[in-house]
Amino acid sequence: MSNANSAERVPTEVANSPVSKHNYQLFSNIRKPDLDDREYRLVTLENKLQALVISDPKTDKSSAALDVHVGHLCDPDDAAGLAHFCEHLHYYFEVSSEHLEGALDRFAQFFISPLFSDSCTDRELQAVDSEHKKNLQSDNWRVYQLEKDLSNPDHPYRKFGTGNLETLRDIPKANGQDIRKILLDFHSKYYSANIMKLVILGKESLDELTNWAVEKFSDIRDKNIEVPSFQGHPLTPAELEKQILVKPVKDLRHLEITFPFPDEAPFYKLQPSRYISHLIGHEGGGSILSLLKSKGWALSLSAGSSRGGINFEFFKVSIDLTEEGLEHYEDVIVIVFQYIDMIKKEGIQDWVFHECQSLASTSFRFKEKSPPSGFCSRVAGAMHQYAPEDFLSGPYLMFEFDKDKIRECLGYLSRDKFRLMLVSPSFDSTGWSKARYYGTEYTVEPLSENLKKALANSQPNPELSLPKPNDFIPESLDVKKAEVKEPLRQPAIIKETDVVRMWYKKDDTYWVPKANVWFSLKSPLSYVSPLTCTETRLYTDLLHDALNEFSYYAEVAGLSYSLENNTEGMVLNLEGYNDKLPNLLTKIVQKMAGLKVDPERFKFIKEQLTRSYKNWAMESPHQHAIYSTTYITQEKLWTHEEKLAELEGITPEMIQNFYPHLLEAMYIEGLVHGNVEEQEALKLLEIVEKAFSPKPLPVFQRWETMRTQVVPTGSSYIYLRDVPNANNLNSAIEYYLQVGDFTDAELRAKLSLFSQIGNEPCFDQLRTKEQLGYMVFSGLRKQTGLVGYRIIVQSERDPAYLESRVESFLEKMESVITEMTPEEYSKHQAALAAKLLEKDKNLGQESGRLWSHVNSRYYNFEQHVIDAKTVKEISQASMLEFYEEHIAVSSPTRRKLSVHIRSQKTGMVTGPEGEQVLKAATVLEGDEEIAELKAKWELGAGAVPVRPVQEFMKQ
Repeated sequence: MSNANSAERVPTEVANSPVSKHNYQLFSNIRKPDLDDREYRLVTLENKLQALVISDPKTDKSSAALDVHVGHLCDPDDAAGLAHFCEHLHYYFEVSSEHLEGALDRFAQFFISPLFSDSCTDRELQAVDSEHKKNLQSDNWRVYQLEKDLSNPDHPYRKFGTGNLETLRDIPKANGQDIRKILLDFHSKYYSANIMKLVILGKESLDELTNWAVEKFSDIRDKNIEVPSFQGHPLTPAELEKQILVKPVKDLRHLEITFPFPDEAPFYKLQPSRYISHLIGHEGGGSILSLLKSKGWALSLSAGSSRGGINFEFFKVSIDLTEEGLEHYEDVIVIVFQYIDMIKKEGIQDWVFHECQSLASTSFRFKEKSPPSGFCSRVAGAMHQYAPEDFLSGPYLMFEFDKDKIRECLGYLSRDKFRLMLVSPSFDSTGWSKARYYGTEYTVEPLSENLKKALANSQPNPELSLPKPNDFIPESLDVKKAEVKEPLRQPAIIKETDVVRMWYKKDDTYWVPKANVWFSLKSPLSYVSPLTCTETRLYTDLLHDALNEFSYYAEVAGLSYSLENNTEGMVLNLEGYNDKLPNLLTKIVQKMAGLKVDPERFKFIKEQLTRSYKNWAMESPHQHAIYSTTYITQEKLWTHEEKLAELEGITPEMIQNFYPHLLEAMYIEGLVHGNVEEQEALKLLEIVEKAFSPKPLPVFQRWETMRTQVVPTGSSYIYLRDVPNANNLNSAIEYYLQVGDFTDAELRAKLSLFSQIGNEPCFDQLRTKEQLGYMVFSGLRKQTGLVGYRIIVQSERDPAYLESRVESFLEKMESVITEMTPEEYSKHQAALAAKLLEKDKNLGQESGRLWSHVNSRYYNFEQHVIDAKTVKEISQASMLEFYEEHIAVSSPTRRKLSVHIRSQKTGMVTGPEGEQVLKAATVLEGDEEIAELKAKWELGAGAVPVRPVQEFMKQ
């Protein structure tokens, strides 16, 4: 465990410092990770607001977050969603490090003297409503609200937290109330300095950050209010011993057992639920999941406590069931309680706690930096729950072992004090109730007498046992540190053959005992047809399943892996502590080379994949718009429907016969980055080569990449499809302008700069002013060989109308560019250059960036540096020329493709603006039309290294 900072423990009073008229107190004894070079100081202002200031001289981004400690449980009964509505106007920000002070000024004013102007209030009401409507077909949101709806009617947990136009406009209006006044009253009542927590992170010194916190936030009023807390629990005897049956939107079969649980914040140093969830949620041999899988009843399981609010938590056991598991759901529940009984009978094990404690300590000790905005937001929330010295460590460390407290909390997991939720599309919902806000179909029943009897009579189950001691806990955490004048900016090739290209870079920046490893296993057989694509996917899924009981121990110990299929083959990735990484890699590749397909497991893995392919149709409209644009512009993309058609006929024998051919001839390209020496990296490669011993691919196949269709110059296409989910209110559009060669640095930089200039005006026009929808995005679409600009909107409006508004915005961009002052233009250049040159925050970010360049086959590791330099050289006049050629609606040379995903519920009526859009374009509707079009279009260039490969070889 890391030592706390060497600073006095007792807060020191600072009275009227030379730079401040305010009094405040300081506290600096805050425990932090070993490698954290930032400085921390807690400042308690005169108004009792606590501010944690963080000095990080190396940061290129600054941030602040303020947690008001008030949520939707405090909403008035006649204005559901008020806290969420209020939050729509503030909370946190991130800026370039040189702009922190001005941003803090503006941020503080919201809490001192908020405007809540009428026009802003109306716009944000629409935004809240749009946000709610985008969630209407989300099973997660539907089930979450239903849990709340069916809780104790006298407890505020029952409230509808999101809000919509009905609850925030119509109901208050009908009651003769003004929502703006309600909002101001809510702010006046609850927004009090004494319960707020503020975090400020900047490159400035602690003293300067302290002065800013004091000067800018001391005027927030201290109303001396109590932190809102909630007595009792949302689940009382009236709600327990019930089962809620739910019909979902997607094809889901899910069982959730929920127990009332105490709020652990007052005894956070003990964290009893961590011990309990570690055991119930374990996936190794002898676990609940292992037994359920062997019976063919479950696909996955998770367990743990979740905080509902101050004074109450829930402990949940969530299980994804197979079709057979659904039929045996009561037997599944009995097994869960047999395991809980076993934990109680075995007694609280010292070694289990100390193993968890050791892993938690190691995780915190080597915790790396993360992006400032997310970090500040998390810490601001944590400040409400932990003592000042534990603001950073509280969520991670298990400080003290208290068997009695674990035993007491285990007692809450009682067979007569739980509620059951069962989700399945196969239920007959005739005569069921419909939930008010989401329309979720459900019914509530008492637990069956059979289940009660089975629970009362259940005996110990010999197939269940506690996990074994974890062999994957790292024994060596030594860091191979060396003096480095300048960190290397790219990896080097350490082995090159006709079968392998291996890249390597030793960590020279972060000095953590971790590594990230990738192997791209290129096998053209994997994507020859929808059949081979689906067989490859089944093979990877079966491997995950076969390895799970072994790899779960590694995951618990901070070492994980993934194996995914793609258009070129498969990608194997391992990340975590490097000490036992070779052990995990060896086991994975040996299993890959020698998999024996179990027909019983195959049946359930196939069922799971079938469900996944079918559920794609229920995804949100904007996801379908993005997917369809890729389908048209990518050289080859097998659809979920095509794969689903093949999946039905695939047998275990087919996979057993297929995968040896998949592995027979491959090209392996890998990267090792982290706390690994070169010889160790070569040994990792040797493990892979030895397991597969593949034949070399022909040279052409070795370097072949999936290319991109070139949209013809001067064209305007619209691809029109209905939203597959007939109940979804929203339509969507991806409006895509293909610009040109991805390897042209000047063109790439101009496009990036245009996107930077247009980002805020696009959001302001289409979302804030026109209120088209909650989801508005603009940015680059990058594909092999080609790059373009796109705008994505999800809305209740017809997609043809959305296109008319997108084009109206694009027309206005001409004046935005021409009327911009030279100073404003140079600010955009500087902002984009800063974004491109933003430092990696941790080993994982650098590894991911390096792998993206390796995997792209361009090997352009300096792209961000080149682009940042080029951006600064682009004149305003040349930016206008770029706009006129590639973006302007009137341009005869631009290349436009837009995908319209049209709601069957609200998007079938096209107004005059939309009709005009459709008339001006070539409208495509069927897959055959798309196939014919793609056959006519040219293909862009494949990926070619930006420099001769020999120049990347290790010298």
